[in-house]
Amino acid sequence: MAIQLDPNWPGASDDDEGEDPFTNRPEVRRVAGELHELLKKLTTSSGIPVTEYAVAPGDPVPGPQLPPGAGSLPDLQAYCALNQEQMGQWPAAMQYATAAFSAYSMLIGEPGTTGGLYTGLNKQAEESFDAVLEIARTSETAEQATEEATSRQA
Repeated sequence: MAIQLDPNWPGASDDDEGEDPFTNRPEVRRVAGELHELLKKLTTSSGIPVTEYAVAPGDPVPGPQLPPGAGSLPDLQAYCALNQEQMGQWPAAMQYATAAFSAYSMLIGEPGTTGGLYTGLNKQAEESFDAVLEIARTSETAEQATEEATSRQA
């Protein structure tokens, strides 16, 4: 599958020399801010295990509720790295421990590595955020260089 350019994207056409490519830097920075907030949800631990909660004496005990940030990479690394010792040594527990370890390895990566699918998603999200910010920086630098060159010629 080849990359297809949007024909209405400013600066994407070689045919129109009069076209003025423009990057709306405030909009790019706004999008980068939204990406950063989403990225924080992927990379920031909720800080508390999802199974712990406090209630006043006499109040009904609610079922476990996921705190904000649950499902982040640090939470998954902390609470999903189960092994046979934690599960038990009886046959069904050992089978479940094997399946849980296999799923963890695929999702997060082997303990001590960064090779899992969710880990890769986090890395790509961080790189996307950096790329969006770099678009704004490059555009601003190019515009400043053009303005400086224009002022020197005048």
